[in-house]
Amino acid sequence: MNNNLFDLGAAAVKRAAQRSGGRYAWCAASIARWKKFCGFCEEIGVQSPAGVNYDALALYADSISNCATSTKQNSISTINVVMKLLDLHWIPVSPRKLVGEKRMLVNSNPVLVDRALVYKITNQLTEANHPLLASVVNLGFHFGLRRREAALLELKNALHEAEQFGWVDIVRGTKGGRGRCVQRRVPVDEHQRAILMEMCDRLGERRCLIPEGQTYKKFSDYISNELLPVLKANGVSRLHDLRAAYACNRYQKISGFVAPRNQSDPLLLASSCADTHAREIITGELGHGRIEIVSSYVGRKVRKNEKS
Repeated sequence: MNNNLFDLGAAAVKRAAQRSGGRYAWCAASIARWKKFCGFCEEIGVQSPAGVNYDALALYADSISNCATSTKQNSISTINVVMKLLDLHWIPVSPRKLVGEKRMLVNSNPVLVDRALVYKITNQLTEANHPLLASVVNLGFHFGLRRREAALLELKNALHEAEQFGWVDIVRGTKGGRGRCVQRRVPVDEHQRAILMEMCDRLGERRCLIPEGQTYKKFSDYISNELLPVLKANGVSRLHDLRAAYACNRYQKISGFVAPRNQSDPLLLASSCADTHAREIITGELGHGRIEIVSSYVGRKVRKNEKS
């Protein structure tokens, strides 16, 4: 493998991760994907970042054609990220266009997480002396936050934004660091404000859910060891299901129709226009860069004539 190309990219990824507070999983996954690409570059004689171009990526995409579409697109996305870190003039290559296929994995199972179940789970956690984990659940279900975003959210700032503007701008812990350069405003109603206020009262002077002197890694392990078993015992397989529930709830509020994932009657689906409008809004609120990803939360894209 071309060690020079690999070392440059890996070092750039580690620096970017450190600037964002660690991001261990993203760092490890990015370096692993970059390593595979560098091995391919050695085979075609590319020795440095200057030799990486569209043709090289196209050849690499062909070389991994037997992989799942999501794997191929993730690989191209990672190369874009690393090259941008190495070369500010790098022009990103569209993973979907290069791969030539759309992601086919769309979860069609109904989302069974509702407010009553979340209330039950948070009560169980609080009674078991895990109020911080109850907050993680609330932030996932009511605000659509990922694990890291929930852990790092500056709650007092969030409450101030909610009271002043009616939304919370998610900045810390976002995937790919998008929160630092793209506004991600999650709308907040009275119920959500009450949740934020209760969290702030419980934390006192602390800024976020992570206890003083504790690392994000340790808090993340706490979530995995103590929260996930409680979720699974209540029929929630993973934290991602809370975000999916948020997306489906927002879809229904925006479009006026139940999300396709939860609706078995095709006659009761939103029009294609209303469906697209809802997905565009939810894409931003969840912190994704592509509207297609929302299908994994709310179900397949609606394709039907406008309703009269």
